[in-house]
Amino acid sequence: MRSRALSLWLFLLFALAAQSVAQGLTYSLAEYSRRTLYAGFSAQAGRLREISGLPYAQLINDAGRKYGVSPELVAAIIKAESSFQPRALSKAGAYGLMQVIPDTWRLVNSQAAVCSGRHEGECGSECFYNPELNIAIGTCYLSQLSKRYTSHAELAVAAYNAGPGAVDKYGGIPPYAETTEYVKRVVTYWYQISGRLPPGGLTAESWEQIALLLNWGIALDILALIFLGKHLFRRYKSFRWR
Repeated sequence: MRSRALSLWLFLLFALAAQSVAQGLTYSLAEYSRRTLYAGFSAQAGRLREISGLPYAQLINDAGRKYGVSPELVAAIIKAESSFQPRALSKAGAYGLMQVIPDTWRLVNSQAAVCSGRHEGECGSECFYNPELNIAIGTCYLSQLSKRYTSHAELAVAAYNAGPGAVDKYGGIPPYAETTEYVKRVVTYWYQISGRLPPGGLTAESWEQIALLLNWGIALDILALIFLGKHLFRRYKSFRWR
């Protein structure tokens, strides 16, 4: 006849197996939820819908039309990058509304001639902080990335943050904490700005929180199994507990 301790040990063993399966399922559901969210974003983010009621809306709409980029997406990038602060300067040396670094500015400007005829010599901080020029350069660069990653707007957003080299290297969103969080923020802002509803069901973050709780449950189960296993070993003087 089984002892209560042995019955409890077997129950905890079953619970551990069930929680392990459930944990794997929640991670799969989190990834599915994220893919669904990004698929909806990519399917609609290419539509050139103008914005209103936001700072620099006209400049954003003008740049979006000129370079063929959704003004809603440009606005979401600006919200994530600088929260519409034209004098924003990052620790990495990125300037202005769309947080453009000087090297990217010079490359895009050499191709699109955004500052052509405005001044002599190289562009400086006066150009970098100029809302019209900054939005134009940033939108032109985003247009290049969007064409590079056609039908995958989330990859264009990731490349805007981490560079296209990193996206190409990993064949998707690079596994950098900053970049993955950045893409989440941009997509969230885009849904808010566009007024569209994200796909129904729990979000990827909610599934990940459930998985974290399961992690704690698994850890506690393992500790309880070890404690009970020691108790049963001392009682039966071996691993034969029946």
